Amino acid sequence: MKNYRNLLLAAISACAFSNVMAQTTVETPVRGPSANAPTRNVQESTFETGTILKKDLRWNSKIPLNKTYGELTDAQKAELHKMYESLPPGDEPPFPAEGIKPIFTAIKNAQRVLQARGSLDLAVTVGPDGKAIKVDDFSHLRSTQMADLAQQVLLLTKYKPGICSGTPCTMQYRFTQKLKG
Repeated sequence: MKNYRNLLLAAISACAFSNVMAQTTVETPVRGPSANAPTRNVQESTFETGTILKKDLRWNSKIPLNKTYGELTDAQKAELHKMYESLPPGDEPPFPAEGIKPIFTAIKNAQRVLQARGSLDLAVTVGPDGKAIKVDDFSHLRSTQMADLAQQVLLLTKYKPGICSGTPCTMQYRFTQKLKG
């Protein structure tokens, strides 16, 4: 778990540094009649009016962050099963072994730095051993940094494998989150 946190902190700081470098702009001198006019650099974060306070992410799902699959109520499990169109009765989808909170916390911490806008929509293929095999990205984000970081977090997460006909099987786990900068 300590290595996981260290890797996450390194990824967040690397993304933050590259984001700061990407926002640095160089002004070129203006030639012509308006050469003496004042110039202003505009960054993406100033396009909208409103508060300059950064907003924290909120979890808007009926599936709680702090529970493992075994701790979910029947209603919460039914809500999770709704996300799988053709999951036969008795089968179980994969689920983060420690619950969703470690994933959400990592993405929330990265969002404080990156201020990404859009929605994360990722599908993690989880093998019968509970390890992530790959992540498919269906996100709609202006910047790919948050999607890349979220993919890494999901790949490092240990999962309860999906259950097909009573045995562990390969299945996808879907993670979605709306982001507002």
